Amino acid sequence: MKILKIKRIGNFGIFQNFEWDTELAYKNENNKNQIYNFKKINIFYGRNYSGKTSLSKILRALETKHISSKYENPDFEICLENNDTIKQSELDSFSYPIYVYNSDFIKENLKFIYDDSQYIESFSVTLGHDNQKVLNCIQELNNQLGTDKLDAETGIYLSIKEKQKKLNKAKDIYTKKLTEFEGLLSNRATKGQDSIRKQPEKYGDQNYNVKKLKDKDIPKVLKSTYEVLDKIQRYSYEKLILQVEKEAPNKIPSFTINYQTIIKSVEDILNTQIGKSRKIDELVGNGHLNKWVEDGMHYHEKRNTCAFCSNSITTERLDALRNHFDEELKKLKKRIVNGIAYLEKEKASMTVNIDVNTFYENFHPELNELKAELSKLLQNQVQSFDTLISYLTSKQEQLFSVMEFSPPADYSEAITKKLEQIEEIRQKHIELTTNLNSQKKVARDQLRLDNVYNFLKDINYIDKLAEIEKLNAAILPLENELKLYKQQKERILNEIKLEENKLKSERQACNRINEILQHDFGHNALSLEAIQIGDYQNKIIKFEIKRNGIKAHNLSEGECSLIAFCYFLAKIQDDLEQDKNPIIWIDDPICSLDSNHIFFIFSLIQERICKNKKYKQLFISTHSLEFLKYLKRIEEDSNGKCNYYLIQRHDHISTIKRMPLYLSKFVTEFNFLFEQIYKCATVQNIDDSNYTLFYNFGNNVRKFLEIYTFYKYPSPFYKSDEMLKNFWGNDIYEIIADRVHNEYSHLCGVLERGELIIEQPEMKKSAISIIKKIQEDKNQYNALLESIGIEILNDTLYPKTMEV
Repeated sequence: MKILKIKRIGNFGIFQNFEWDTELAYKNENNKNQIYNFKKINIFYGRNYSGKTSLSKILRALETKHISSKYENPDFEICLENNDTIKQSELDSFSYPIYVYNSDFIKENLKFIYDDSQYIESFSVTLGHDNQKVLNCIQELNNQLGTDKLDAETGIYLSIKEKQKKLNKAKDIYTKKLTEFEGLLSNRATKGQDSIRKQPEKYGDQNYNVKKLKDKDIPKVLKSTYEVLDKIQRYSYEKLILQVEKEAPNKIPSFTINYQTIIKSVEDILNTQIGKSRKIDELVGNGHLNKWVEDGMHYHEKRNTCAFCSNSITTERLDALRNHFDEELKKLKKRIVNGIAYLEKEKASMTVNIDVNTFYENFHPELNELKAELSKLLQNQVQSFDTLISYLTSKQEQLFSVMEFSPPADYSEAITKKLEQIEEIRQKHIELTTNLNSQKKVARDQLRLDNVYNFLKDINYIDKLAEIEKLNAAILPLENELKLYKQQKERILNEIKLEENKLKSERQACNRINEILQHDFGHNALSLEAIQIGDYQNKIIKFEIKRNGIKAHNLSEGECSLIAFCYFLAKIQDDLEQDKNPIIWIDDPICSLDSNHIFFIFSLIQERICKNKKYKQLFISTHSLEFLKYLKRIEEDSNGKCNYYLIQRHDHISTIKRMPLYLSKFVTEFNFLFEQIYKCATVQNIDDSNYTLFYNFGNNVRKFLEIYTFYKYPSPFYKSDEMLKNFWGNDIYEIIADRVHNEYSHLCGVLERGELIIEQPEMKKSAISIIKKIQEDKNQYNALLESIGIEILNDTLYPKTMEV
């Protein structure tokens, strides 16, 4: 599993907001956009404190699955060759073997270097002898374990992969449902246009959030004791929260009519019967006729003739009529008239004026209902009075008989009760005026809970919650099964490790380190020795550095670097030899080393790591241009699978760039200078892309010739002019001395030269002369061409006499 790139470093040490695709983008030869991603070999150059070690610590986190707490809020993302990514929180998901050599590796494994009272952590290496029984056991365990090759897993690895797949699917379904569910709650609580938070005037909480919804309101409305608001209550609360303070309404009048007394009086009148003695039978039996005669008596009190028929009225007849209409009859009639008048008066009082608008609006629905009921009762009471009046009216026509009486319904008690209920609302109004703010809070709370209740009902909250809980419950068994598989994997791996340890030896590891240290570096005085700490049952094997057989102290920085790197190489040797193809990152291994040891470090990398190519990827960083020069030799054996990177620091932030060609292409400055002269000699047209060749020509040629001629005449007693004449001849010397030394590379003394543009033909002529002189040494010229990437067949200056 190769590392494709460090996709992003949001925050890690000196790296801030670094984006690989932005900083490492370039255009290829076809002018197409490309990204300069990692290859098999990757070389970094950066000055001290530029961020090389910070970069290595990101990769070491993949190895140790740990990031130091000294890094606050680390944030990075690594992209693998299959485009999978690993973030700082997902280190455990990377299982490919990787080894990082940096300062952290040294501090963790070679504590003695920083504290000579400590030891060096031991490790064991595979022994050379054959132990077939152990190997068979390891093979059997490996068969159970299977392989973890991508898309070709077997055994336990396959079971883990399949179970992980089921678990991921279950988690995805659960997460999707939970996200949708949480989204509904969030919209209702804070985000939606009709959310509770955005209506503080109605629901009373401008800081409302999902937590309050879930922890407080939902549990309240789900209780069996919660009372759902009806339409009237909801309306009442909605009006209440809008109310401003009002004065107390007028006192509600009381209903004081004693209906039962009235019934008794009417019944008494109806039961009154005038005596029939001295009564005219014909009038007693005919009420209408009696009434007609009675009315006529008023017109005949002083007449003795009938005004209707003009016949005379006898005295006997007038006396009979006066006896018929006597005082008793008049009293009864008066009682009837007075009764009717009283009832009419009471009817007129059957109205109660209640101004609903003087009450708070939240009381209006109930008041309107009570008012309508009261009005109906009053109407019914009026109808009862009308019935009584009709009884009395009938009695006027039946003065001489007892009338049957069926008392009409009495509504006075119901009317009184309704008035008392309205009075109770009036008292509530007065109380509300006193506690309006607290009542508004209660109203807002009730409206909010009502909103929540209806929301839960609309989204089928109970069913959704049950579904999510069911999906969540399905995850735990899968996790437990996966955990068992992983435990089984770890158990088998531990058993394999125990069996492999039977084939390994810490002492052999010491021998391997000493072999590298003493053979490759000739450091015979220093060596490592495996020592036992603790008793037999609790023994721990550690390594100790010795100088000439005695525990070493006061090691130089160079010695520390050599021992540390030898330790690292010996530790990774097993993985290289057993074809595990690890990823290797080596951070600046040549600290405090002289030139001789710098080369030895390079040779060691080339011999023990690069030679057999048994690594997946190799990363090397350095601050040394000398070491960088050696590292370029690795590219020659990599078939072009090598990329070069430059780590640059700008103030307090570092970035990674593609290494410029002048650093990555040329082994020495001598090769670079030759290429510049060669380009001047072969250029056809001068334009904005190549004019710097000619302006830098004087200085480039002067330095090239000084190097070249000094190589031919290395004696310190030769003067520069003498060396040029002896090697280049008088003709070329004149051109070089006059034009190159005096004019092309200097302006002092020839001030007018600076007023003119350099002529390209002069430059080209000089460059061709130099190239021809170099061509006298065919092998050297061919090598120089090869160093700048020019094939002989493509060299337009190549002499035919030199062609093979």
